[in-house]
Amino acid sequence: MTRIDRKTGEPILSPKLTVDQLYAMANEPGWRPWMRLIAEHPHAWPELAEWWHTAQEQGFDTAGAAPLPPASMRGRRRVAIPSAPLPPEDEPGQEPVSAPAEQSPPDDLKVRRVFPVGKALVAIVMTASLIAVSWMGLQIKNRRAAAMRQEAHETAISACDSAEATRKTIQSDLDRTTAKASRLLKDTSRGQVADPKTLDALNRLLDAKTSTIKGSCAPDAVTSDVDRTTAALRRTTKELKNRLTDLKTAAKAVTDSKLDKTVDDANALYKQTDGKVADDKTRASLLDAIKKRDADAIAKAVKEVNESKMAKEKADAEAKAKAEQEAAAAAAQQAQASQSQSVPQRQTPSYSGGSQSQSQGSSGSGSETVRRPSSGGSSSSNNTGGASPGWSVPTPSDGGTGLPGSDPGL
Repeated sequence: MTRIDRKTGEPILSPKLTVDQLYAMANEPGWRPWMRLIAEHPHAWPELAEWWHTAQEQGFDTAGAAPLPPASMRGRRRVAIPSAPLPPEDEPGQEPVSAPAEQSPPDDLKVRRVFPVGKALVAIVMTASLIAVSWMGLQIKNRRAAAMRQEAHETAISACDSAEATRKTIQSDLDRTTAKASRLLKDTSRGQVADPKTLDALNRLLDAKTSTIKGSCAPDAVTSDVDRTTAALRRTTKELKNRLTDLKTAAKAVTDSKLDKTVDDANALYKQTDGKVADDKTRASLLDAIKKRDADAIAKAVKEVNESKMAKEKADAEAKAKAEQEAAAAAAQQAQASQSQSVPQRQTPSYSGGSQSQSQGSSGSGSETVRRPSSGGSSSSNNTGGASPGWSVPTPSDGGTGLPGSDPGL
């Protein structure tokens, strides 16, 4: 049964009425006196309001049946359509008479207004529940947000520590490579390389400086500051990697240029020592080392070739000195022999048996004696200082024993 408003005398429509119920009520003639309430209901659709205005102006017969509600407002209901409420039990076509607002009920009639305690309690409980659920949801949301922030902060700290460890590793490699390159540059002169420009390039790289990093990866730092530190560490690490690569390339260029110079010098030594070594196998070893571009093998072969060259030079010098000594000795002996043959000797003739004999000492340390032979008038000479040719005077033809007045015993 439809409730009636005591003040206005109009029926009270439930706000839960559906569009289908409103459609049935609009087509019910008993509801036409209160069609305004149906047209102004919260679930009324625009076409129903227009139909009501047309019916007011032209009458219900001209307006016809009420329009159907839109399908969008009916499609969501899956249950059976409830029946529409019946119109109030008044005569059709008559407007209900409203009681005066100032008229008070009789004294013997007491109106009792019942307060819906149960509904209020339910509303209070539901409100408290909603507040509690909302508060719990807010707490859960805050805790989740705090946990996410903490996780993000820990992730940022971990990334910062990892970036710092990587930077330290690259910095350590760069320090070792820099020390080796410094020793290489110090121990290599410009005359030891084929291209001196490699030494200049290596020197420029050694003078480069590394940018300073600001910030830290401390756990108590702000997450945004930690992220900025991580970014700076990664940029510095990239810079260090590029410097390390360039430094290794420059050091290798110096080493290769030094090896090129070593190979060129060894090749020149190989060509210069052709036929000038005591053992030609040393030159063959040098050539093999040159082809392999082995610096250690080249150094060893160069040493052997130089030693073999010195050995041959020494042997050649000794042989030359011996030949010169032998030639000098032969020349001296020949000169002595020639000198002894070319010395002139003076002899005094002697006569025997009527001939005269005379002896005279020769110049020098020797003395010459002329003897008369026992038979014949020949004479011989003996030189104690050295044999020299003698000569004799022939016997006179008269056969006498000597010159007149000579002593035969002489």
